Amino acid sequence: MEKRSHERFFIYFSDMNMRCFIAMLACLFVMNAKATEKKKVAKSGKAYASLISASVQRTVPGARGSQPIMHYSFVVRWKSKEIPETFFWRGKDAWMNCKVTVFNSPACKKGSDIPLEKLKSGNYILLQPIPGGKFPMPEEIQNTKGDDLFFKTGKSGWLYLAVTKITKQKDLLMP
Repeated sequence: MEKRSHERFFIYFSDMNMRCFIAMLACLFVMNAKATEKKKVAKSGKAYASLISASVQRTVPGARGSQPIMHYSFVVRWKSKEIPETFFWRGKDAWMNCKVTVFNSPACKKGSDIPLEKLKSGNYILLQPIPGGKFPMPEEIQNTKGDDLFFKTGKSGWLYLAVTKITKQKDLLMP
């Protein structure tokens, strides 16, 4: 009788080991499927727009100990018939929404804000990042290194224009 109770224990124990092994194998399979899942990544936006110039100007405050303020500006020529929804600047330490201003358009006065719905192919626009926004960074962009302009149209995912050279302008000194 004693022998049989031990046999039952080992059979039950083996059966439990097999169940655990199968469960662990299933977990590893699911985790591997998640890891190999294709991640969304921003694509090049050269077919939609081209970057004409990029510049930065530093404003140095007069008060000692105050940090200088960096003002970026980008001139972009829009080439697509699709209307952009939004523009963002991804600097090395920032993710900022951009103010869109007409740079050169026959339909609008130079320097005036332009609703993105009125943007047409061939228009030149001035993009100026606005610091202090609380816009969450999309997952497609989080793995980028920075120094890129990002935008999105109604039919596309996130697109980017690489900013390879930023011209430094003279510092503005505040009293």
